[in-house]
Amino acid sequence: MILCIETATKNCSVAIVSDSRVIARSAERADKFVHGERLHLIVQKCMQSAGVAFSDIQGVCVGKGPGSYTGLRIGVSAAKGICYAAKLPLYSLPTLGCFDMSHINVDDVITVIDARRDEVFAQHWVRNEGVFHKASEVEALVVTENSWPHLAKQSVQVIGDAAEKVSQLHVNPHWSYAENSYPSAKDMATFLYTSSMVKEDVAYFEPLYLKDFVALKSTKKLF
Repeated sequence: MILCIETATKNCSVAIVSDSRVIARSAERADKFVHGERLHLIVQKCMQSAGVAFSDIQGVCVGKGPGSYTGLRIGVSAAKGICYAAKLPLYSLPTLGCFDMSHINVDDVITVIDARRDEVFAQHWVRNEGVFHKASEVEALVVTENSWPHLAKQSVQVIGDAAEKVSQLHVNPHWSYAENSYPSAKDMATFLYTSSMVKEDVAYFEPLYLKDFVALKSTKKLF
């Protein structure tokens, strides 16, 4: 039984997975990040719903990014804290794999997360024997008409919270662009115990930020 946590975007989500089956899940999303205030309460709610204790959990799997610096920091810190306190192993999955791909009827998928302006975090996935496997490393790129030239003539499905942005910047008659959707802990179930799942060192694991943290200037007037 694995406790899954995914917080790289505005979607703060938790799921409990047993034998690749989601037995409990909970998520909250808001324009402003609620992760710091709500994550541990969401974990508690999920475990109560499933009727399990930490002694029933065999490990914690966290979405490792890329994504929001704040969201990743909170999610990874919580996962490491739980693992340390409960003496559980820590695992990670790429956030760009934490999407529902079960309904997709083509063999090539590009998952995208918004990285501001015309940039996205992106990863290419290919179906093999009914399961999607990563076909590229995660990249941060500025989307143009010439992005992903090696897939220009392929049938490709684009999904993620920047799918609509990509559809405006990269028009291809062979491609389909889904409505925006967020990565979620419940969708980790497909990739648990696959090559995408990595066991991490609880003490030294760091999220995949991919881009440097940019602090925004406050608009509040202090004086």
